[in-house]
Amino acid sequence: MLSIAICDDEKNVCEYIEKRTVECLARADEEANMQVFYDGAELFSVCRENPSAFDIIFLDIKMKTINGVECAKLLRETGVQSLIVFITSSAEYVFSGYEVKAFRYILKTDLVNAFDRVFGECLTELRKSITDFFTVKTASEVRNVPLNDILYFESNRRVLIIHTQKGEITFYGKLDDIQKELDKKDFIRTHQSFLVNALKIKSVKKDSAELLNGVTLPVSKSRATAVKEAYLWAKR
Repeated sequence: MLSIAICDDEKNVCEYIEKRTVECLARADEEANMQVFYDGAELFSVCRENPSAFDIIFLDIKMKTINGVECAKLLRETGVQSLIVFITSSAEYVFSGYEVKAFRYILKTDLVNAFDRVFGECLTELRKSITDFFTVKTASEVRNVPLNDILYFESNRRVLIIHTQKGEITFYGKLDDIQKELDKKDFIRTHQSFLVNALKIKSVKKDSAELLNGVTLPVSKSRATAVKEAYLWAKR
């Protein structure tokens, strides 16, 4: 199920986007939780606690307390990777979106005509991110786990644990084999016991890496440079 945020200080605009989103979801046979904000600071507060809270954020640029560009910068600095769609009343703000990797923008004067197309493009992009899977065989089943859901792998001798955004999966294997399988898939070995999804790293220090969910993992001295490079590359 998707999670969508709508942030605009105009109530009627929020209501319109919410209505159109429901219609688009129904046609696409998708479901979503939606949360409406009338203030960018309130949206940022929620995302600071949980950077993975939303898949899509519809964000007004011109708001009273904090404008959308400033809010988006704070979100990106916090590690938020959501698709950001700027809603703007003026084309002069469009180029500001490049700074914060905005996915799309919609002029309010074109909202009626452009919304369905942009929402469809958001769904297409999100579906791309979950087409890659890691197949894991446990004692009771075989599962395909979307790589985008995986935070990191942990090894305790022959026991491996996949830490995902939805829980843990335990199975038997070798972390070296998993590392080879996920080569070129944005996974980096931070330590002998940890293989981390670089896209889920919030920040890297000299001997540790903090993930988007707040977990801090060790970074061995010999791997520090490679971890930092993987983190920076994944954020591009």
